[in-house]
Amino acid sequence: MHRFCEMNGNLAISKLMQLYDGEVFAFKHIITMVQAASESAGTVIDERTAAKYIDESGGANGAAIAGFVNYTIKSMIPDIPADKEAQEEKKS
Repeated sequence: MHRFCEMNGNLAISKLMQLYDGEVFAFKHIITMVQAASESAGTVIDERTAAKYIDESGGANGAAIAGFVNYTIKSMIPDIPADKEAQEEKKS
């Protein structure tokens, strides 16, 4: 998320928490989240490529992107592990 914050004008932690709360989350934030994730995988993409990927994945409200955003947010919050549901399923 450090790179995501850099790409969004060096967001302060308080602003990042507002995004997580859904108060000001915009399409631009989804684009930069995809770009930051791509960079962490070793591939730099531009905004147009990120937007195309989002569109091809069902749009910003599509299940794939919503799942990606939710996973990313949950993985950044220490008391809510991103794989909590998977851990619970394994226990069953």
